[in-house]
Amino acid sequence: MGTADTRPYVPAVIADGTFVFVSGQIPTRDGEIVKGPIGEQTRAVLDNIASILDSAGASLDDVVRCGVFLGDLRDLSDFNTVYVGAFGSRVPARTAVGAVLPGYGVEIDCIAVIPRG
Repeated sequence: MGTADTRPYVPAVIADGTFVFVSGQIPTRDGEIVKGPIGEQTRAVLDNIASILDSAGASLDDVVRCGVFLGDLRDLSDFNTVYVGAFGSRVPARTAVGAVLPGYGVEIDCIAVIPRG
């Protein structure tokens, strides 16, 4: 899951074959920042996380914790609409804070437990 890039960043790390620690994901598609409403940006971030988790043998259903960074806390309601839509009735533990984000409105990191079997 690591890269040979010179930056000290990997999208995720699997620990003990059980946990997936997903690094902060920003709203990108095809290498470009997704502009527009926070809902669209949130969907892009969650799609990126889902893809990373899939590569590790997990899914959004396996996420147990998220850290959310919003460029504008007034976007929290619209963010929550997409977030709850992605996780359904089983939303993970979460912290959401305001942050200065360079050119996008949301960043999410998470921890998931890889299902056994």
